[in-house]
Amino acid sequence: MRKSLLTICIAVCSVFMISLAASAKTLVLEGNLDGAIAMRQSMEFSVNKGTVSSFSFKFALPATFATKTVSQRVDGLDIGLSPEPTSSTVETDRFGNKFQRVSWNNVTQDIRVNLNYTANVHTQLTDMASKTAFPLGSLASKESLYLQHTDMVQGNSEIKSLARQLTSGTKNEYEAVSAIINWVTDNIKYTFNPPQYDAAYTLSTKSGNCQNFAHLSIALLRSAGIPARIVGGITLKEAWKVPIDAKNSIVQSMGQGGHAWLEVYFPDLGWLPYDPQQSRQFTSSRHIKQTHGLDSRDINDTWKGGPYLPAYNELIEGRYTSDDIKLKMKRYASAPRPYILSNAVTAGSGSVAETPDSGRITPPPLKPARPEPKTDVASNNPPPQGTGAGPAETRFVSDEDSSDEDQPKPTKPVKPVKPKQPPKVEPKPPKTEPKPPKIIVTKPPKVEPKQPVIVEPAHKKPRPGTVLAFGNMDFPALVNLYNVKGDTGTRVFERETSEYVTSKHIFAQAIQVKDRMSLEKISLAMRKFGGDGSVYIDLVKDKGGKPDIMQGTRSNLLDLEKIPRKPGYYWVDFSFPPDGNKPQQLAPGKYWIVFRASGEAIMNWFFTPGKPYGEGDDTRSTAKGFQWEDILNYDFVFKVNGKAI
Repeated sequence: MRKSLLTICIAVCSVFMISLAASAKTLVLEGNLDGAIAMRQSMEFSVNKGTVSSFSFKFALPATFATKTVSQRVDGLDIGLSPEPTSSTVETDRFGNKFQRVSWNNVTQDIRVNLNYTANVHTQLTDMASKTAFPLGSLASKESLYLQHTDMVQGNSEIKSLARQLTSGTKNEYEAVSAIINWVTDNIKYTFNPPQYDAAYTLSTKSGNCQNFAHLSIALLRSAGIPARIVGGITLKEAWKVPIDAKNSIVQSMGQGGHAWLEVYFPDLGWLPYDPQQSRQFTSSRHIKQTHGLDSRDINDTWKGGPYLPAYNELIEGRYTSDDIKLKMKRYASAPRPYILSNAVTAGSGSVAETPDSGRITPPPLKPARPEPKTDVASNNPPPQGTGAGPAETRFVSDEDSSDEDQPKPTKPVKPVKPKQPPKVEPKPPKTEPKPPKIIVTKPPKVEPKQPVIVEPAHKKPRPGTVLAFGNMDFPALVNLYNVKGDTGTRVFERETSEYVTSKHIFAQAIQVKDRMSLEKISLAMRKFGGDGSVYIDLVKDKGGKPDIMQGTRSNLLDLEKIPRKPGYYWVDFSFPPDGNKPQQLAPGKYWIVFRASGEAIMNWFFTPGKPYGEGDDTRSTAKGFQWEDILNYDFVFKVNGKAI
């Protein structure tokens, strides 16, 4: 791979090596996040097929609440309704949530609902202590309600078995909760527009969106006897930083739109929020809570109408009138795989609790659940256009390679080694006359079942000439905001997740090349919003966990006018000039895709929340030359194409 001649002057900075472990981290923080956000929610129903004789809309109102770590106060709530409704009432459900129910008759124009309010969110991260043992004792009826399983939060044998395995050996509730949440974080891949949202589907497919993450976490917790409930609300796109030293930070970004997380009950701490994709015991000032319940059916907005159901659209805007973040990292723990944030918790014996290692248990393979029929989506949006490939998957595309020979061969089991017996130690006679021994009756030791271990199949080297396509390749052309079944529509907790990559920052995504290959092109899931100029990428080697811009190659320039401007996200292809009379060649190893732009280009690069492809620090950005000081909490969507050599 040749060195490209970069036309810019580069100041060579000393490489800073972050002292954190390269695999996984829970960052234990102290400090506070305070935000005052001017919120605007605009919801619209398009009446474009004639008169709608009857229409009703039930939507959630933002909540005022307080927990031990997070409090929220809503001021100045103003609701605008157009046209004038036939009726409008505020209802409080059995969980204490407030919904507004509005009805119209004989509607001939678009229906608009606008909510304006100020959300004041305060998050305080200090040391906490919990002495709740595990398993939990008896609970009040108000909390035991949240032990019930539902059609969305099942308690089948697979879920109960996994809950037992994950909590085996935990001494207190905090350890049990951490083991469950960390397992979900490490083993479930975020996907958009899933056909189902329930816990059983999530466990069988190991995939889903934020509702799936929440439902599976809650199902496992309830199966372990721990009360848990789903939370519905909004996340905002403003990124925020967690400093890990004087120069480097972990950047948190969730995307803007509907979002679901959960709350877990501790008898001595009350309800605490958990977001499997970001934080433990708290949520940030980018989360605005609306509702909570047993499952998502208790918290979703719904509407009903006839003779047809108008198409739904929404716009969520949040403007921070104040945004004060003061955080300090105290230490870190070794799980889960992505960066996760927590405050310090002293549990059980009084010592500072460590986060249980989510990797210590691998559940047995489960039979896939038969998927239910996918609900109709009343939208003009095209279906998802993802490639269908899994994360970090290499697909071999060859006319002659379709037999069973290409399937990975199972690894031979390793014979267990019998441990050596310890040497016998002869007891010395006592100096004094021994007293008659006291007979103590003890229960036989509890024998824990051996944890199942799944051996990963060995990587199979492709034959020369095999076409390769690998990367983090799943993304939707458009994100579905709602589902329709019959005459009823239901809002989905979903949001667009993309980064504005033509800003003052430079963004980079790490990739792993497993086999020597010739490079054809690299494709990024992007959307053009406008502007002019050119875009291109640098493919560079890795140096100490960061891009080494002195060793790499540059793609051909791509004029912005050649990129279509259309709704949704799509592949944008970047080709590379030949190295002499041969295509660019890549040896096995780690490389970085560095996105660059010239002129006034305005483009977004789609990302997947969490780390479905890379390690915790394999997505970075920089605003200070080439220090790559910011670690991002997601993986960009990309695809590498070439041939094995």
